[in-house]
Amino acid sequence: MKINIIIVSIFALLTACTSTTGVIHKPPRVTSAESAVDVRIHNVISSGKVTFTINDVEIYGFVEASHYDFVLDAGSYMFGYKKGSSKCYAEVMLNIGNAYVFNLAPDCVIEMQ
Repeated sequence: MKINIIIVSIFALLTACTSTTGVIHKPPRVTSAESAVDVRIHNVISSGKVTFTINDVEIYGFVEASHYDFVLDAGSYMFGYKKGSSKCYAEVMLNIGNAYVFNLAPDCVIEMQ
C-alpha cells in the first residue's frame, strides 16, 4: 500500500512538472486571414521555468532559452510571463501587415525587437 502511494505521488509530481512545458493553451484563434499577424516570442532567460501568457491565460512554458511562434489577429493584447513568484506584463498593439518578435528578458522586461 505504501509503495502504491509513493508511485502515485511520483507520477503526479512528474505529470505536473511536464504538463506546463511547451503549449499549455492555444493562443486566441485568428478570425480572419486579412487581420492575421505573425508573432515570435524569444525566451532569453536561460535558467528556470518561464510561462508566457496572453491576457492572463498561460500559453507556453519554457524551460530553457528558446522561442515560440504563433499567429494572432491584429489588436491590443496583454503579454506577460511568470517566473517563480514574479509576474511581468506589457500591453502590446499588433498592427496588420507586420510581423513581431518579442524578448522575454530578466528583470520583468518584455521588449519588441
